[in-house]
Amino acid sequence: MKRSIGDNMIPKDWNLDRGLDLIHNAGFEGVEYWLGGRPWFQVTTPDVQVLDLKRRAASHGLEISNVSNTLDWRHNISSSDPRLRAMAMLHVRRQLETAHMLGVKSILVVAGLVTPTETYEDVYKHTVEALRELEPDAAKAQVKIGCENCCAEQRFLLSPREFKTFLDEINSPWVGLHFDTGNVHDTGYPEQWIAINGPRITCVHVKDVFRYRGHSSRDPVYTNLFLGDNDWKAIRAALLAANYDGWIVAEMEGRYSAAPDQQFYDTAAAMHRFISGTM
Repeated sequence: MKRSIGDNMIPKDWNLDRGLDLIHNAGFEGVEYWLGGRPWFQVTTPDVQVLDLKRRAASHGLEISNVSNTLDWRHNISSSDPRLRAMAMLHVRRQLETAHMLGVKSILVVAGLVTPTETYEDVYKHTVEALRELEPDAAKAQVKIGCENCCAEQRFLLSPREFKTFLDEINSPWVGLHFDTGNVHDTGYPEQWIAINGPRITCVHVKDVFRYRGHSSRDPVYTNLFLGDNDWKAIRAALLAANYDGWIVAEMEGRYSAAPDQQFYDTAAAMHRFISGTM
């Protein structure tokens, strides 16, 4: 397994090259690019500038782990509004195109949002239809679509067996699970999700969680690695049992209020201990 962190973690007043330099110096092997997240990587970014993102990462000694996006929360492939659904399909297709150009094997998609006006049945139907429509694009790009398990926020696919059934129904080698170790804090346990869906994991986001705060608390639920309640030894064992040897990508919700660069060093060190099993 190799360590990566998102360019969305780079302090807001830093430019990309300064951020990539920090990522490399902190000990990471890769960077995760977020489509729509920062000025240097938008849906409208020309191909030549996308290719330059690859060159710039390489110039700092970094690989690109995967391509995520910040856009699914506004325009989702599950929307009942055809206009919003079309916009979502557009940005996911652009993700696939840019991922191919950047030489990565997977993208992250938040597939399906249940709301008071978007029913579970409709969301499920639209999501399956959209992913089947996107499958040829993924196959052409040779890039897997990793559907993230944002269970509590999506109100969708809440259990590992339900997620497996969903992937079984789509039945495509190009659609899998982008697994997040924090997002199942009130719907299960990461190691159990991995045991059930391990072979279909396209990439892994790592963050810790204060499991017992729940959503009724005003305190943040997510936190830095080893500070919360995740069983990291069990998570590592489950990934090894599933023969997962891909990227693990830090996705920290809370930011250091002072010396923000220190969070990169601390996180990279924690990830090294996780990978090496010296916890």
